[in-house]
Amino acid sequence: MYAFIHIEKTGGSTLTTILRRSFGTRHCDIRLPLAKRRYHSRVQRACIDLADLQRVQLLYRNLCGIAGHFVTPYSDLARQCPELRYFAFVRDPVARYRSHFLNRSLSHTEQAFDEWTASAWSQNWQTRMIAGEPNAEKAIEIIEQRVGFIGLTERFDESVVMLGDWLGEPSFRGEYRPANQLKKKRRPRDLAREQTDMRYLKTDRALARMAEVNAEDQKVYDYVTSTVFPRQVAALREALPAKVAALQQRCHDAGLLMESFWANFSRTFVYEPLVRCHAM
Repeated sequence: MYAFIHIEKTGGSTLTTILRRSFGTRHCDIRLPLAKRRYHSRVQRACIDLADLQRVQLLYRNLCGIAGHFVTPYSDLARQCPELRYFAFVRDPVARYRSHFLNRSLSHTEQAFDEWTASAWSQNWQTRMIAGEPNAEKAIEIIEQRVGFIGLTERFDESVVMLGDWLGEPSFRGEYRPANQLKKKRRPRDLAREQTDMRYLKTDRALARMAEVNAEDQKVYDYVTSTVFPRQVAALREALPAKVAALQQRCHDAGLLMESFWANFSRTFVYEPLVRCHAM
């Protein structure tokens, strides 16, 4: 069973649409039970555990994988279910951090940016998602011991091809349309952001500050790009370019990409309402 560690602003929403369409009712976007959310904070993240997974399996009888922001390889679930195959996508830390700020902050003035960067919870987000703390050494150890595959947002198509090979599931289909793009959002804060002078984000001061508060993320990202990703590329060798070209052609030729009716129905009208009413 796979477990997708969905790190915010790394292309995870797009990847989740691929998993939904590929596996239908065998895939679950697992949610944190409401009872746990009262103990969840930005600093101390609650995690999906074995009991949560077992409740989901009562509904998704042929479950082959889960995905979500609370799926973490440092939790007890990794020890309780050693058969879980964790994977994640990571992104250049400064680019990801900037995107996270633009998407999540309620204001986008330079003062709001300074307040965002001063918040400990926002710093080294990718490392925290992997290790539970801003500790690159621990995150790298977990990657080597528990995370079987890591893709790169900057090399998304290659990563999708290699993910399909790593999963080894005949039903995997990598065709996609970009999802959850910031430029397409029309929330009130998005409209306000469009009227805000954002040039300060390109200044040396802002770039240096984003690099400073994501130093541990940079160590993890550098390790992935220098060691893990090249190792994955080498496993496919000369076959990778042709497979990437084929994926890109399928994406170009594909019409409307939708998940199955029953997968959407199960998630939207059964599973999510059960979570909201404390039944799961």
